[in-house]
Amino acid sequence: MLLTDDQKMLQEQVNRQLLEMEHQTKMMEAVLESQELERKRVAADLHDSIGGMLSAIRMGLTTMSRQLPDPQAIEPQKKMLDDTIGSVRAISRELMPSTLERFGLTHALRELCDQVHTTSLLPVTFHEQGELGELTTNKQLMIFRIAQELVTNAVKHARATEIKVHLRSADQLVLVVEDDGVGFDAGSSFTATHSGRGLGLFNIENRVRLLGGALDHTMPGSHGTRITLTLAK
Repeated sequence: MLLTDDQKMLQEQVNRQLLEMEHQTKMMEAVLESQELERKRVAADLHDSIGGMLSAIRMGLTTMSRQLPDPQAIEPQKKMLDDTIGSVRAISRELMPSTLERFGLTHALRELCDQVHTTSLLPVTFHEQGELGELTTNKQLMIFRIAQELVTNAVKHARATEIKVHLRSADQLVLVVEDDGVGFDAGSSFTATHSGRGLGLFNIENRVRLLGGALDHTMPGSHGTRITLTLAK
């Protein structure tokens, strides 16, 4: 079957668009992979280098306190150092959660909610339903990063008093992050009104595209926000 000139031009245009989409996908993958490698490097430096030095200083203070007339005199400094060590460890876990690599997505999401609750004092609950099944490590990491960014955004911007994270697995994998905060203007773009954080949401959208999923954001009532990620299994 011979193609007309118009059909050939249309086919060439479609091919160019496909090539452009493939190029954009590869670029997104490269950018996100670079970010993860940098996160891993910084997390290792914090844990192994800075964390190790702080722990050594802590041991030195403990030894020094035994030689002082009043060992309690440096307790405030020891407490401050303990808090710093705890903060460094928390930042390291946030950058590269070892729980995800060791125990999988469900455990990592539960740990994320517990950590955010501890640091923000907001009730952050995690609910799971169904068997997750086999997911590649890269896929689990992208889903975790999406949840991490959404929860962080809710803490920083939503003025919420409660955050809930749901992970449901049946015919599809569904991740829901909802809060009871100020919500967003349904007549405006979600990016402009609810986020105001540019790169974070940009990375979420890129990860959703790479996962081949869909992201939906709604207001379940007069206030609050519910964001749903849906993926084919």
